[in-house]
Amino acid sequence: MKWVKSPIDGADVRALAASHDLDLLTASILTRRQMTNSSVMAFFLESDERFLHNPFLFKDMEKAVERVLVAAEEKENVLICGDKDTDGITGTVLMVEALKSVGLNPDWRVPLGDEDYGLNQEVLSEKAKDDVTLVITVDCGISDFKEIEYANSLGMDVLVFDHHVPREDGLPPAYAVVNPKADEAYPFSGLCAAAVASKFQWALCFAQTEDWGEEYCLIYGRQEGEHLIFEALRMRNLHEVARVRASTEEGMEGFERCLRFIEGHPLLIFEEQEQQRLISAFFGGAEVHAIDAAPQITAAFPALKRKSLQELGAASRMARYFPEEEGELTTFRNLMITLRYRDLKSSFEHWRRGLDLVALGTMADLMPLENENRILVRLGLSRLNMTDGIRERRPALRELLIRQRLHEGRLGTTELGWQICPLINASGRMGKANVGVQLFLDDDPARISLLADELVALNKKRRSLGEDLWEQLRPAVYQSLEDLNERMVLVADERVPRGITGILATRFQKTLDVPAVVLGINGDVTSGSIRSGATLNALTWMESMSDLFDDYGGHPQAGGFRISTRKLDVLRQRTRKWLKSATFEVEKKSAIAVDAELSHEQLSKLGSQGLEDLLERLEPYGEGFKPLTFLTRGVHVHQVDLVGKPKNNHLKLQVTFGPHRWPALWWDGAERFGVDIRLDAKVDLVYRVDRDRWRGAEARRLTVLEATLCD
Repeated sequence: MKWVKSPIDGADVRALAASHDLDLLTASILTRRQMTNSSVMAFFLESDERFLHNPFLFKDMEKAVERVLVAAEEKENVLICGDKDTDGITGTVLMVEALKSVGLNPDWRVPLGDEDYGLNQEVLSEKAKDDVTLVITVDCGISDFKEIEYANSLGMDVLVFDHHVPREDGLPPAYAVVNPKADEAYPFSGLCAAAVASKFQWALCFAQTEDWGEEYCLIYGRQEGEHLIFEALRMRNLHEVARVRASTEEGMEGFERCLRFIEGHPLLIFEEQEQQRLISAFFGGAEVHAIDAAPQITAAFPALKRKSLQELGAASRMARYFPEEEGELTTFRNLMITLRYRDLKSSFEHWRRGLDLVALGTMADLMPLENENRILVRLGLSRLNMTDGIRERRPALRELLIRQRLHEGRLGTTELGWQICPLINASGRMGKANVGVQLFLDDDPARISLLADELVALNKKRRSLGEDLWEQLRPAVYQSLEDLNERMVLVADERVPRGITGILATRFQKTLDVPAVVLGINGDVTSGSIRSGATLNALTWMESMSDLFDDYGGHPQAGGFRISTRKLDVLRQRTRKWLKSATFEVEKKSAIAVDAELSHEQLSKLGSQGLEDLLERLEPYGEGFKPLTFLTRGVHVHQVDLVGKPKNNHLKLQVTFGPHRWPALWWDGAERFGVDIRLDAKVDLVYRVDRDRWRGAEARRLTVLEATLCD
C-alpha cells in the first residue's frame, strides 16, 4: 500500500486561512480533507456551547420533559431500561442523574447474562406490581412495539430515548420518542444514546429556569424601496419555532398574517425609536407595544453599544459560519439567545458534569465526529482533563484512569477509545453490565475502587476469551468465506457467548475486509452480530432477513439480531442467495491519504510545541475524522529492532527529522525490514504522531504507516 497527497489550490488555502483566522498548515489540511464549508468549519473551530443544537428541536422533547416533571411532582415510581454496551451504560447513568436532579429516585436495569436488550414483558409485569407508572428506555426501545403496547396496557407511559434506526413501519406507541434518526426536525442524526440522554438532561436543567415555556416574538421593520417590510419570529425555550415576513405591497393580506402571528405574545425590538416608527407605519399608524431589548443587550455586552443590527451581523461569528441565515432579524435572535444563555449559564452545571460520559459513549459507539459531536466530545475531553473550570474528575473515571496509568498527562480520544471504553464495555460483554452502571452511580470511594477492579478483571477475561474464540473459529470463518464467494462471512457456534459476537464480528470484518456475521448458539435461541465496514449497509442485510428474526436493530455498519436456532440453515441459504444479487463490492484497501508534507525546515520552524498545538487544535479524532497523517522525505533511520511477542512482527525505530530524534513503531512492519527500511538509510516516511504512555510516562511517538527507501 502506498500513499497519495491530493492536490489543492493555494488560493483556496489562503482564502480559508484569511476567512477563519487560520495558519496556512491548518488551512491546507482542512482544504485537502474537503472540510471548507463554513457550516462545517463551525464545528471544527468552536467549542462554545451555543453552537450545539437546541434539544427542543426534537419534536417530543418538551413533551418528555413535562411528563418527567409531572412524575417528580406526583412522586411516581420510574424505571429506566438501558442497554449493556458503553453507550447504553453511560446513557443510563446520565438518565438516572437527570431524574435525580428533579427529585426522582428511579429504579434502573440493564441486560444481565444473555438477556435480550430492550424492554422485557416479564420485567414490566413485575414492575407493575411495584406501581411503576413511567418507563424510560435509553439506547433501546425504538423497535419494542409489543413491549410498549404491553406497558401501556399496564397503565405505564413509556419515553423512548434511542438513536437506532426505526423500523420501516413507523414508531412505537410510546408517550414520547426522542431519537435523532426518527425525527426529521432535528438537524443532526449522528448522536449516540448518551448524547441523546445528555440533551434531555440539558432540557430538564432549562425547565427549572424562568425561561421554561416562555414564548415571545422578535420583530423588525425596514424600508425596502417604496415599501415597508415587517419580519417577526417566535421564540420558545430559547429557539426559533416560527417566522413570518410581509410587505406593504401585499396589502391587508400581509397585514393580517403578521397580526395573527404576533397577537398575544410579548414583543421585543432592537433600537426602539427607529423601529417603533417603521413598525407603526407598517400597521397603518397603529401603536405597537414592544420592549426595546437593546439596553439589556448592550449592558451585558458593552462592546456592542451604538452599533446597528447590520453592523452586529457583519461582525457576528454565527453569520460568518452560517451565511445562509444572515439578516437583521437572525442577528437579533442570536443576540437574544446569547444574552439569555449568559444569564442562565449557571443553571446548566449539572449537564456539563455529564459531558465526560457523552464523550465516552460517542467514541465507544463509533459515532461520526462531525457536526455537534465534535463540540460535545471536545467539551467532554475538557471535562476529563479538568480544563473546564470543574477541578474534579468523576470518581469512577478517576479510578479507571489510575488503573490504566492515564491519570497524569492529557487525555485524548485515542486513550478513551482504546483504554477506557473497552473496560466499560467489558462489563456488558461478560453479562455484568450492572457493574458498569453501579460504578458510575456509587458515591462510596471503597465501593468505587472495588467495582473498578472488577471492570479491569472482566476486561482481562473478555480479552482472553476473545483470543481463544478467535483461534477456534478461524477454520470455520475461512470455510464460510469460501462458501460465500469471498464476499461475506457467517459463522455460528455454541462456544460463543452472546456478549462476544460483536467483538468477533468486528475482528473478522477488519481482518478479511468483508462483512462478517457471528452468531452465538444458546439452546433454541441464537443471538448474532453483523459488522459490515464501509461497503455494505448492515441494515440492508438484516431487513432482507427480517422475517427470520425474532428481533433486530442497529446502525448502517453494525447490528444485532435474535433468531431461532432451527432457522440457521435457512439463514445461511438465504444469505448465499441474497449475495448473488447484492450490489456491494468487497472492500479494498485504498492508498493512504496524506494530509500534509512536512519538510525538515518546516518541522524545525514549527517545533515540537507547534506540532503539539496543531494536533490538539484539530482534535477530536475518530470515526469520520481520522488522525492526521504526514509525509516527510529523507528521514534518517538510526535504530531498528524487531519486537512483539511471540512473533517479533513489529518494528521499533529511532528516526531523525527536523530538530529532533523520534521513537517510532511500525505495527506488523517486520516483513518490510531490509526492503523498505534499513539501518542508517534515509526513507520517505508516512506517519501519525501519537501519544506514548509506556510505563506511565507521556511522550510523543510516531506510528509508521508506510516507508520507502530514498534513491
